[in-house]
Amino acid sequence: MDRIKLLAELQASRLVAVVRSTTPEDALALANAAADGGIKFVEITFSVPGAIDVIKELTRRRGIHVGAGTVLSPQQAERAMGAGAEFVVSPSLELNLVGQCHAANIACFPGAATPTEIISAQRAHADLVKIFPADLVGGPYFIQQMKGPFPDVRFMVSGGVNLKNVQDYVQAGVAGICLGSAYLGGLLAGKGKKVFVKEMQKFVKLVAQAQSKKSPARKRGK
Repeated sequence: MDRIKLLAELQASRLVAVVRSTTPEDALALANAAADGGIKFVEITFSVPGAIDVIKELTRRRGIHVGAGTVLSPQQAERAMGAGAEFVVSPSLELNLVGQCHAANIACFPGAATPTEIISAQRAHADLVKIFPADLVGGPYFIQQMKGPFPDVRFMVSGGVNLKNVQDYVQAGVAGICLGSAYLGGLLAGKGKKVFVKEMQKFVKLVAQAQSKKSPARKRGK
């Protein structure tokens, strides 16, 4: 998919399931359970054993967009794109990956945690700037503060997202909201797939509600 269309779809659904499992089988189970719960974007981190094969397998599933996470080198980015990844995410400011991804029409989301890193990512034409760890730098309040000097930056957040604050991130204008790997893995292992899927459906519902409140045009169209 064209990266501009991909970004539009992400803006519409917001949620990204981050998968950092210890086995390929667990990674596939977690990603598929998230998709069953209505999550349309899945990020497979390079820390997953056999991450490339997991990405390849998931690209066969319709209705989801699969990306690669914890991408720290051009070599990893190349392998991810070759496996069918539609977006590339880094926890750090890997600016050298932006041009590489764009040349292949792939979206690139480098990590940042300071104003200097944010503007550096924007100047490199990053599609989204991933704030990580979002909960430790101030959560939704940090995003609101950064929107002042950087009104044109589109943000992704990762770290500490939960049912209580996900709507705050939507209201703050965050385009991509990552559901953390530790939270997802613990929920699936501890509560089972049925409860896990219902939890994902709650996230999807809360995001939709927050988007509706955020858009006056939608209210007038009722």
